[in-house]
Amino acid sequence: MPVYSAFSVPTLGMLSQSSAMNNIGNNIANMTTGGYKRTDTSFSTLVSKNLFEQSDLGGVKPRNQQRIDQQGALHSSASDLDLAINGKGMFIFNTQFSGGDTVYGRDGAFAMRTVNDISVTGNGGATVTTKDGYLVDKNGYFLQGYTSDPATGLFTSSTLSPLRVDQYAFSSVGLETTNAALQVNLPASDLPGTTQADKIVIGGTIEAGDIYSVTVNGTTVSYTTNGAEASLNVIRNALVAAVNADPTISASATASNSPTDNTLIINGKTIGATLTTGSAAVNGGGTNDNTSTLSAAQIPTAGTTHTYNAEVIDSNFNPRSARLNFKKESTNTWSMTSTVNNTLVQQVDTVTVAGTVEAGDTYSITANGQTVNYTVTGLEPNIDAVRDALVSAFNADPAASTAATAAASTTGKITLTANTAGATLTSSVNASNGAVAAAQVDTITVAGSIEAGDKYNVTVNGNPFTYTTTGAEGTLAGLRTAIRTAINLDGTIGPLVTASDGAAPGEIKLTAPTPGTPFTATVSATNVAAGTADNTAAIATTTANVTSTADNAATVTTTTANVSPTVTADVATLQFDANGALISPTSGLVTVAVTFPADGTFPAGTSTVTLDISKFSQFAGDYLPGNYSKNGFAKANLTGISFDGNGQVIGKFDNSTFRAIYKLPLAEFTNINGLHGINGNVYKATQESGAARVVTVDDTGYASFLPNTYELSNVDLAGEFSRMIMTQTAYNSSSTVFKTVDEMVKAAGEMKR
Repeated sequence: MPVYSAFSVPTLGMLSQSSAMNNIGNNIANMTTGGYKRTDTSFSTLVSKNLFEQSDLGGVKPRNQQRIDQQGALHSSASDLDLAINGKGMFIFNTQFSGGDTVYGRDGAFAMRTVNDISVTGNGGATVTTKDGYLVDKNGYFLQGYTSDPATGLFTSSTLSPLRVDQYAFSSVGLETTNAALQVNLPASDLPGTTQADKIVIGGTIEAGDIYSVTVNGTTVSYTTNGAEASLNVIRNALVAAVNADPTISASATASNSPTDNTLIINGKTIGATLTTGSAAVNGGGTNDNTSTLSAAQIPTAGTTHTYNAEVIDSNFNPRSARLNFKKESTNTWSMTSTVNNTLVQQVDTVTVAGTVEAGDTYSITANGQTVNYTVTGLEPNIDAVRDALVSAFNADPAASTAATAAASTTGKITLTANTAGATLTSSVNASNGAVAAAQVDTITVAGSIEAGDKYNVTVNGNPFTYTTTGAEGTLAGLRTAIRTAINLDGTIGPLVTASDGAAPGEIKLTAPTPGTPFTATVSATNVAAGTADNTAAIATTTANVTSTADNAATVTTTTANVSPTVTADVATLQFDANGALISPTSGLVTVAVTFPADGTFPAGTSTVTLDISKFSQFAGDYLPGNYSKNGFAKANLTGISFDGNGQVIGKFDNSTFRAIYKLPLAEFTNINGLHGINGNVYKATQESGAARVVTVDDTGYASFLPNTYELSNVDLAGEFSRMIMTQTAYNSSSTVFKTVDEMVKAAGEMKR
């Protein structure tokens, strides 16, 4: 080898050790970097082709070796967003929210990154704009995972996507309850409830015109004999038929023939419900011996009802409660019903008053037995003034106003609103015509000297009448008599009014012939030209016309009905065998279908649930409900997340529920050390590493997740220092060789001189 060629070997040695020292320094610098994987340096020798070709160079070549497959140190963490991989595999990230590059890493110290503007409904109902948020690594790269199927809760999708974890990520996502299961023991010792049964025995001689009657809850049916009935049993049968044919009575009771002659039985339809029953017999013939005797045959008892409040998620994805009721009907037979609470409302009744406003008319309102009256004065301008006065009178009444509040509505209408939601308001009204019709009376007063030729003019309803004095009247009283007589005899105004003497000598009364029929009258006086000009005539109404129109009316209708506090529906009849095992329904399944009203918290919704009751039993002992399970979940705001050992992201919600919302897969490679590292401590797949295989840890079992844990680097500081000392020694030695060769070259040059 030429002397100058000897420089190459130590030079390559120093360069190779410099490369190794660079890797050592990088490893030490990233000793606490999460998920960092160290790089080791190995060396290969460079030699001549053969011992005789001394011109070829020799030396050493460095080669970097990634240690991605080696586990880093694991440390516990207080953050629920920290997650470590214990074993093989890498997290999958995308550099952009959509359309970026797929990269891989081991650092599980996650955070949330906001991306898009979203509109949400705030606590006050107003729409506000905020940001969504997604899980990212320290570079802001989006963690990829699977989203659960809302219908099943399973992770069946093979599509990876970013994982949204902000507060509103699931605020509109829910699943209606469709299936549930309940375990219950129904006490075999329970006694069934009973209905009321009353016995009526009729008697007496059968004669035409006898009347037998039965009354149930205030409704009466009767049978009148014709005298041709063969026996009292014929009358009894007719009464039974009449009871069962009456739609009001048959809604709550039925009648039947007793095995005993002349006897019928009234049976209540509802267990535990009380009937008010009566009977009567009226004699219509010659023998007064008709009888109808009522006696109690069976007292109603309610029996024991056992309940279970089952929570379901309704069609609007809101949590609601349906009460299941169990009641023994007979030996080994139970009824199963469902009950939901109704939203109580204030009953509103609308009262309408109408009629001609006349003094003395009376309007009244009765609310829950308390009556308030108002008598019209006649000064009210219209029916609305009467309405307003009636409202004031009702609200001022201390008894009536405790039941309801009155308010003026549209023309002639009053609303009565029950003061208590759910309280029944019983309202009635009455209107009576109290006005007394009066005939109009006008009084004419005449005065002046009695002289022949004076004229007194009277007009009634536009019809003129004139009386001319003769001078023979003598006095005012005589004049009054003459005018009064002439008016009554006049064929035009005589039928319109009746004239009579007034209290004073010159007074004439004009009276309408029909009370309530008004008239219009005027008078004047004209003096004779040659006489004394002192004649006068005046008229005034002394009794006003008063009408009495019998058109006063008052009606009441319920415009907002009071509702029952609960709504109960039949579900199924349950039958058990002698050993207490359920035998019907044979499928062990029942359908519970309920409608939930709006309740101020949630809107109205429905729920139809297939309930598994196959584990119901009827054993001696107490009523004992067991496990209850259901599918479905309510929409709620996300309050936090955590991870489990299988990589599931568990959402914590503000309704105190938990469920798996995402699942993290891992990327595995044939040669994981062949990945290409890029900035941010993440890697890209290469031809040397092979394509990523996406797997889940619970399917493969070669790795697990450690929640509340993060992985540091796999750098061994002691080993790095040892390699650093060795590298430094090798570098110094190569530099010494280089220096020695340099001195040899210098010595050779000096020998030439």
